[in-house]
Amino acid sequence: MSVLSTIKKRFSPYSFDKTNVSFEDIESAFEAARWAPSGYNNQPWRFVYTSRDHNKFEKMLSFPVDANRKWMKDCGGIAVILAKTQSDYNGQLDPSAQYCCGLAVGQMLVEISALGLHSHQIGGFHSKELAKFLRLPNTVIPMAMMAVGRTSEEPSKDRKRKLLKVLVLR
Repeated sequence: MSVLSTIKKRFSPYSFDKTNVSFEDIESAFEAARWAPSGYNNQPWRFVYTSRDHNKFEKMLSFPVDANRKWMKDCGGIAVILAKTQSDYNGQLDPSAQYCCGLAVGQMLVEISALGLHSHQIGGFHSKELAKFLRLPNTVIPMAMMAVGRTSEEPSKDRKRKLLKVLVLR
């Protein structure tokens, strides 16, 4: 059972149709993230999800930089992706926390696509202000924000990926 066809369908749209995406609509995506591998099973990923119909949606839209806010305003929900950098295993800095967080989000993206939804992650946001708003301890860092929703946008026809022989040394 290959998931490659689902992975290949995934793209990051710049337009959404303003339809609300409730937590229940994408709960299985968070469940997919929950099952990601991590060092010492530390599971350092954390998320904050705000659906379009939530009273804090507009506040969450204040953190992306202007260029991202322009298209994110129409999404159905916003996820904040966080990495807990202190290990539950030994209390020390977890050097793999951000990597493991990325693994969890990768699995989440596959499930979002399988649900017929779309997502677009951003690194362009005001992380310090967001961390302050969320009252995060200094051991939890905002990694990215993700718009989730429905779109009529199609992936670019000239979408390209590097060849495997460039990416994989043998």
